[in-house]
Formats: sequence, C-alpha cells, structure tokens
Amino acid sequence: MPGGGTRPGAGAGRPGPGAATVKFWPARRAVAREAVTLAPFRATGAGLELGGSGMDKSSGRRLALTAVSAAVSAAAALAAAALLAGCTSSGQQPPASTATAAGTSAGTGTSAGTASASAASSASAAFVPITEPFDPGHPAQPLSAPASCAGQDATLAIEQCYEHKTETADAAIDAVRQAAFARATGTQQAAVNAADQGWLAARAVVCAQAYQGGGTLDGVEIAACLLDESTARLNAVKGSTPPEAVLKSTDSTRLGDVSWYTTPAGSRIGMIDTQGDAAGGVIIAWIVIAGADGFVVNPAQFSYRDGAFTVAGKVMPPSPAGHRVKPGAEYQFSLDYQHLSAAPGGGAGGGWVYAPGAPAAVWR
Repeated sequence: MPGGGTRPGAGAGRPGPGAATVKFWPARRAVAREAVTLAPFRATGAGLELGGSGMDKSSGRRLALTAVSAAVSAAAALAAAALLAGCTSSGQQPPASTATAAGTSAGTGTSAGTASASAASSASAAFVPITEPFDPGHPAQPLSAPASCAGQDATLAIEQCYEHKTETADAAIDAVRQAAFARATGTQQAAVNAADQGWLAARAVVCAQAYQGGGTLDGVEIAACLLDESTARLNAVKGSTPPEAVLKSTDSTRLGDVSWYTTPAGSRIGMIDTQGDAAGGVIIAWIVIAGADGFVVNPAQFSYRDGAFTVAGKVMPPSPAGHRVKPGAEYQFSLDYQHLSAAPGGGAGGGWVYAPGAPAAVWR
C-alpha cells in the first residue's frame, strides 16, 4: 500500500487490550538515537540505556550512514544558501564602489562579464535527476518488475523486484519535479535540486535505521523500504493523498517486525503494543525515524479509534510534545490508552491511528 505496508516476516498481531499478559518494552520514556551513532540499548528501570558500540555490527554500514547523513546536512545547507541568495538578489544592491568599478570597465570587459555571469547562471540551472545507488551511472528510468515482489522465490530476485519498482517511481518523481523546475526561478531551481538530493540521501539513512537485524532479510526489508519512501514522495510531489494505510500492530520488540507508515516528507512511523495497564488499557510505544526535514512530535496526532469512540493517549513522562527529531534519528515515546474496555466490543475492532489532519494510518 502506498506510504506503508507489511513486510515479509512482519510480527504477529497484538493481544487484546484487556489481555492479562504484561510485556515490557524498554521505550517507557521518550528517547532518541542518532542514526550515525547506532548505539545499542538495553532495558533498565528508567527506559533505554545507550551503549557505546554500534547496534549494527558492520562498521562499513556505520561509515556509510555517517557519509549519507553528512550528505543530508550538505543538501540542507545548499537549500538554505539558495534561499539566502534569493533574498540578497531581490532585496539588496551591490556596494556603490563595486558598481562604480564595473562602470569604468571597457565595453568589451563588461560584455565579457555579463556573458560569464550568464554562462554561470545556465550552468547552475541544470536539473539534477535521481541516480540510484543500486543502479548508478544514469538517471532513474522506468523498469519492468513482477506484480508481487514478495512472491519471488529467491532473496536476490525479491530485492531486484523492489529496486526496479523504486527506480520506476523515482523516474516518475523526476518527471514531475523537472516540470516544476522548468517553471521556477534560478533561486527556486537551486532549492528544488537541494531538496531532491536531501530527500534521496535521507532515504538511505531512514531505511538502514529501521532494519538492522544483521541477516539477509535486511536487504529485502531495506529494498521494500526504499520503495515505500519513493511511493510516498511521488504522491507528495504529485499533490495526491493516498487512502488511509491499514497496517499490522505487533508486540514484537524487533524493529524489523514493525509495520511502518511513511509520511509524505519521508519520515517513518511505527508502533509496538508493549503492555496492558491497570485501567484496562494498553501502553503503546510509538517510534519515529525522521526524514530529511526532521519530524516534530505532537502526541495529539496519535490516538485509539473505534468508530466514533476515541481515546487520546496519556503522555508518559518525559513529555515528547514539540520535540523535533533530527533527520535520520530514531525517537521513541510512550502513550497510555486507558479504559479501552469501554470501547465497542471491548476494543477488539478499533485501532491505533496517526492523524496529522485526516487519518493517515491505522494499526490493528
């Protein structure tokens, strides 16, 4: 489903809200983990304790994430510089001494300077298409792929299927963005390129952060994640709103078992049913992996709904409200959904909803 879906090997459904079984998930408090650190965690009485060695046992992946994270920062800086340049060109004039010096130049020199400026402007106005890290050397292009990637009989074939679908989606993104690029001013064009490249760099970080099991399944899950990210991006640049994503809830503490929703900006949101509470409710650990623009947490956007019956989660301290998750970082916070036994059917037919406006995703 666009913007999210169930991965191969996804975890089993949660126990009912009134279940007596109590499971402990260390995310009892709001915590953050930087993508480039990849610090492991262990359960303590207070929540998550971050260690010093990487969760991902591959030092190569840690270096790759560091490099990609730097690319995200560089793209953001480029966008900011482009906007600043626009303000300078539209709101400020060059110093009088500079103008005077230019005015005293010979006519041929002035023409040459104008020609050089025009050439530089033309060179900086080239659209930068998406180039896939898994298919480098040329812009993204439409490729054929089986209808069902998960149904392929080999891991490599599954990955390749997802990659082909991702590249096809990215080619469609380029077509939409290039049309907008052609209508934009020079400053806007620089911002378009910076935003696109920033999103592309962040995509790799976000997906690698979500899947760190260390086995061959990681490659499949990451490939599927790339497709989710590109599908969400394509919907965003086209201005289309996909239907509400229906995802599977889980009580597994393995992030690879989480069903993720991908926001239009490329952040990933998931949930884990951690334990029942004393009031007949459930404590949910919400997980955010922020995309290129970061993510600002608003607990009011995360609720339990069953038709007209709605429960707003009680924030468990420390409050995550207003926290800005940095691009590529993972952040967890917990909400206690109390008195679910009052829901129709005892809460068996509802789900946990992320609604930044209209409901975007529900986990059941």
